[in-house]
Amino acid sequence: MKHNIKIDSLVYDLLHSRGKKVLALLIMLAALVSSVLLVTTETVKVKLLPKPLADTFTIYVDLPDGKSVYETKEVTSCIIKHLKGEEIITDMSVFLGESAPTDFSSMIKGRLFESGENIANIVVNLKRDSERDENSILAVHRLRPIIQNGCAMHNVKIKMIELPAGPPALASIVLEITSDTELKPMEELGYQLESIFKNTPRLVDVDVVSDSSYMQYSVQLKNNKILSSNLQLDQVKQILYLSFEGMDIAYTNNSNAENQIPIHLVLNKKTKTFHTQDKKSLKAKLSEIKLMNSLGLLVPLSELVSIVERRNEHKIISKNLTPIVSVVGETDMESQIYPLLSIREDIVEKLSDQYNVQKTNFLDFTLTDRTTNENFYLHWDGEQKLSMDTIIDLGMALGVAIVLIFFMMVVYYKNFSLATAIVLASFISVAGVIYIHLLFDIFTSETFYMTGTSLIGFIALIGINSRNSLLIIDFAKQLIEENSMSVERAIAVSVNTRAKPILLTVLAIIFASALLATDPVFGGLGVALIGGTLAAYAVSLFIVPIIIHGALLRQYPEAGESHGK
Repeated sequence: MKHNIKIDSLVYDLLHSRGKKVLALLIMLAALVSSVLLVTTETVKVKLLPKPLADTFTIYVDLPDGKSVYETKEVTSCIIKHLKGEEIITDMSVFLGESAPTDFSSMIKGRLFESGENIANIVVNLKRDSERDENSILAVHRLRPIIQNGCAMHNVKIKMIELPAGPPALASIVLEITSDTELKPMEELGYQLESIFKNTPRLVDVDVVSDSSYMQYSVQLKNNKILSSNLQLDQVKQILYLSFEGMDIAYTNNSNAENQIPIHLVLNKKTKTFHTQDKKSLKAKLSEIKLMNSLGLLVPLSELVSIVERRNEHKIISKNLTPIVSVVGETDMESQIYPLLSIREDIVEKLSDQYNVQKTNFLDFTLTDRTTNENFYLHWDGEQKLSMDTIIDLGMALGVAIVLIFFMMVVYYKNFSLATAIVLASFISVAGVIYIHLLFDIFTSETFYMTGTSLIGFIALIGINSRNSLLIIDFAKQLIEENSMSVERAIAVSVNTRAKPILLTVLAIIFASALLATDPVFGGLGVALIGGTLAAYAVSLFIVPIIIHGALLRQYPEAGESHGK
C-alpha cells in the first residue's frame, strides 16, 4: 500500500511542478538521443541478418585455371591434415574436380555447375552443438586463418562457406561491375576493387568472379608424317590418351569380385609432371615416348605431332543479358554494413585520380575513366542487398503500424492530441531496445548485434506500449467524468491503480522473452522485448502522465487545477 501511495504522490507532484515535468522530458529526450548516437557511433552494432548455428560447413578450394588435379589434391590433403586434429570435427568428405552434394546455396553461388581439375569441395561435419563448447560460427572464425595460412600454395583461394543468414546469395558482399565497354577494362577495375576489399578489416574470402587468363598447349597430329612413318592415326591417338588420361587395357578376374576388375594403364605422376610450363618442356616429354612402326623402328612421338600455343577461351558471365564482373567477400564476425561503408569511402579516396566517381541511386557508384571516358556502373548485391531490403520492409511496416495506431486512437478518442500522445509515448521505448542491446554486448563474449528480429520486436512494442497508455487514459477519463476528479488527481490515481497490472504484464513478457535471448537468430527479438517493455513501464509511470496532461486539460478545462511552478 505504501508503494502505491508513493507512486500516486510522485505522479501528482510531477504534474504540479513545471520544472519537474521539463526535467523528466529532458531526461527522456536525452535517453532517446543518446540511444540513437549509440547506433550511429557503432557502439551498438547493427546486423540485419544474423547467421544461424549449424553442424556443418563447406570449404571451396579454387586453384588458378590450368592447374592439375595433383596440385589440387596437394592443397586438399594439406587442409585435411590441419583439420584431422580438431576434436569438434566428426568426419570430412573431399570432392575433387566436382561439386559437393547439392544444396540451394551451391546452386545460387553457381558451385553446383563448376567442375575441373583446379577445383575441389570439402564438406566438414561437426559434433552436435550440445557435445562441443564452440559453436559453428566461432569454429569457422578460428579455423579460417589456420587453413588459409597453412595451405597457401599454388595461388589457391580457400573459402569457408557457412549456412546463409537468409536466402542464399553469391556472397555476403557483392559489388557488380557492368559497362558498355569491353570486358577487359571491367576486369582491370575488378582487380583494383579486389585490392580495396582485401585491405578492409574483417572482410575475408575475397575473390573476383571472372576467368583468369592462361596459356594452353594443344597437340595436333601431323597426318602425313604419321602415315609416312608407317604408323596408324588411331595408334598415335591412343598412345596420347593412354599416356596422360589413361585407359583400360585388360581385365582380371577375382572370385570375391562380382565383376571383372579393369587394369588401367597411365603414366605415373612423376613422368607426367612438367618442371616448367612452356612449349619446350612439353616437347621434351613427348620425345621420351616412342612408338614402334610396322618396320620395327621406334619413332619419337614429338615428331608426329605439333604443339600449338593459344590463350584460353574467356568465359563471359552475364546478368540480365549484360556482361558482368563481380567482386565478392565474406564478413568474419562482422556485420556487412560496416565493411561496405568502408569500401565506399576507399573507392572515393583511392580511385578518384583515375576515375570520376559519382554517387547514384542508394549506395551505388558510376565511375568514368578520366582518360578514355568509359563508364563503369557499380551495384551492390549479395546478403547486404537482402539486409537493405529487410530494413526497408521493416521500416515500412513500422511506419504503417504507427499510422494505423494513430488513426485508430483518433477514431476511438475523437481527439488528435491524445492520439499523438499515445504514439509518442510508444515510440520512446526504442531507447530501451538499444540500451538493452548495449548491456548484452558488454556481458557477452561475442558482439551482440541489433538484428532484423530486433526491429520486429520494436514493432510489437508499439502495440504493447499503446495498450499501457490506453489503460491509463481510459481510467483517468472515467474518474474525471464519473467522480468529478481533477485532471491531475485522476491521472495520478489512474497510474497508481494500473501500475501493478502493467508490471505483471512486463514481467510475463520478460520471462517469456528470456527463452529467446540466447538464440543466434531470434535473440534480438527476445532482448528487444525485454528492454522495450522495461522502458515502456517507466514511460507509462512518468512520461505518459506528462504527455496526456495537456490533452486532458484541453478536453476537460473545468477539471483543471491551478498549479505552481
